Amino acid sequence: MKYSNYLTSIENVQWYPLLSLILFIGVFTGMAIYIFKTDKTDMEERAKIPLD
Repeated sequence: MKYSNYLTSIENVQWYPLLSLILFIGVFTGMAIYIFKTDKTDMEERAKIPLD
């Protein structure tokens, strides 16, 4: 059997790409908001951690 035959046998497989896209956009947006709301001094302290 080919790979495409396995995918056609899965019920509601058409929703998986949409759910993956929504999850990616949610995580990306959450990280962007976190980065822009974090204080610059806090980020500078975290950047120095590997060097200490």
